[in-house]
Order: sequence, then structure tokens, then C-alpha cells
Amino acid sequence: MVIKVTNFPKFMRELQKYGRSSITEVIDRTLPNVPQSLEDFFDQNPEICENNVHLTSTPHLPLKRDGVLFLTQRRQATSDIRENPAVQIIGSHAAMTCHIVIMRHTESHVASLGHFDNFSCWQFGEENSAHKEGIKTMIEEIEYLSQGDLDKGHIQVSVFGGYTDPRGDAKQNSMSLLKAFQESDTTLEIVYFCVGPYNTCQDKDGNNTAVLIGVAIDLRSQIIFPASFPWNNFEDFSTQLQDRFLRRTGQGSILKDEEYCKTKNSTFKPKALRNLNTYKNLQKSLGEAQQDENKKPTLKSYTFGEKLKPALMQDNSMSKEFKAMQMKESSKYLPGVSLKPVRK
Repeated sequence: MVIKVTNFPKFMRELQKYGRSSITEVIDRTLPNVPQSLEDFFDQNPEICENNVHLTSTPHLPLKRDGVLFLTQRRQATSDIRENPAVQIIGSHAAMTCHIVIMRHTESHVASLGHFDNFSCWQFGEENSAHKEGIKTMIEEIEYLSQGDLDKGHIQVSVFGGYTDPRGDAKQNSMSLLKAFQESDTTLEIVYFCVGPYNTCQDKDGNNTAVLIGVAIDLRSQIIFPASFPWNNFEDFSTQLQDRFLRRTGQGSILKDEEYCKTKNSTFKPKALRNLNTYKNLQKSLGEAQQDENKKPTLKSYTFGEKLKPALMQDNSMSKEFKAMQMKESSKYLPGVSLKPVRK
């Protein structure tokens, strides 16, 4: 459809910081098509570059667990604080070559977050990309929850992650997302596209690494900010697994019910971002396995005294190569035939 870029975010930043803004006219520009490269995209949209620099210059805010809905790789969720106040912040982290997409409706303040990785997004071809399905799902869920406020505002989208990696996987991921935005049926305003050079720094060994540890959006203030999640570590992951096991086996729990049921009142709960190609193949293989199960021969009942026919057993234990060798060896010998003399 249409990708839109404006200088309104800068206008609001300056207004909040200085009480006035140097911007005298709000620019509203549309992108007729997706640029050939990230470099072209940044050259054509300096407003997005300024937004990126502002975000990466902001310190990471360590978040507590309470009120935070944390999403891991290949997960997506949409939340409306009006229907579920238990979720106040949505966030994710560890987006190196992965990309975190945050969408928000400017009027209803419904927000959606998706964590897209390389494997589920473009490695099986653009037509099977989880980007398209994931972006479509995020938009549909925002529109559903916005309802009466839908026409009073529009959807803003921001992308974070994708540092400059040696193989260029992140760049391909970024371009795939841009194409998914352009091909959607909804007009989307890009605020941040903090990838590539805007999310790359060097570590102590001189290797490229990501600037952003994680990002989050506050559903009340609608502010997107760099975030860290100190409690999200191996120990916490182990505790969650133990809690899940205890609950399923009826042995109690470790975590509070509020934490476990954080999205109970949400219409759209966290879900997996699937690659259509791999998911359909999985469903197909499961269906074929079920058909094979149904085709298994049934045992025939015999009456007493009925002549039994020998069953032909198929030996599937041998490899093709071994079977070929066995057939070749057996073909060297003729089967023995007992001949009877001809009567004159």
C-alpha cells in the first residue's frame, strides 16, 4: 500500500524538551516503492535517521518483571491497556541479526510487538516469508482492538535490530521487512528503522556488535525506549520451566498467579511467528502419517481347516545399496529345476 514518513516525531521531541520547535512545517512524505538498498532508504529519509540517532543515544532502562510482557524470538503479541491493565509494557531483546517490530495506533494506543528472526523470515523465499504473515497479523489485531478509534488515527511502525553482520543476513532481513510493509493493505508511518549502521558499534576486540540490548514500549505513555531485562536469564528460564511442570502435574507453583496469568484478559495472547513453508510441510507430513496409519491392513479371520496363504514380508531394514548388491549376487545362480522324463 503506502509507507509514510514525517518529521512530526522530531517536532514533538523538541516541543517536550525545549517548549518550542525549529520545525515550522510538518512534512508528510510517501514512499512510492521500496529502495534498492538500505543506504538508499536512509539517504531518502533523513527524518528516520535523526530518530534513530536520538533513540540509540538514550541509555537502556532496566525493567522489573511486574507489568512487563516479555517476548522471545519468533513470538508476537498485541495488547490494549484499556482491556488488560496487567500488561503495561511490552518488550523484547537479543535482536542481533533478528528484528523487533513495534506497531502502535496513534489514537487507541493499542500496541503490537513481533520478534522476527532470519530463519523464519526469508531463508525459504520471499513468498513464504513470516514477515508478511506476521505484519498482517499485527495490523489486523491492532485494527480489531482499535474499533471506534481506528479512523481517528493511523498505525506507526518501528524496527530495531539487525546490526552490520559479516554475512549480511541482517540487511536481507531489513529489506524483507520493508517489502512486507510496502505490500500490506494499510498505510504505515515509519518512525524508527534502527538497523544497520544505526545499530552497530564495535566491541573491545574490534568486532561489530549491536548497540541496542533490547527495546520496549510503555502502553500508557506510548514511548518507545531502549530497555534491558536483568531478570531474563538462564536461571529465570529454568524457574519458568519448573513452574510450568508443577502446574501441569498439579503440584503447586513457584511463580505468582499474576505473573503466570498476565495475559489472561488480553484478546490476543503471545503466539508463534511461523514460516508458512516449513509449517505447511509439517502439517502435510503429519497428515500423510495419519493416512498411512489408516491404510494399515486389518487382520483377516480364518475358519478352522481353511488353507492359509504365506504372507509376503517386506524387509525394510536393509539399505538400497545392500539390496542392490544382494540382487546382483543372487542373479549369478539359476534356480534348481526338477525335470521329469518324457514318456514315449
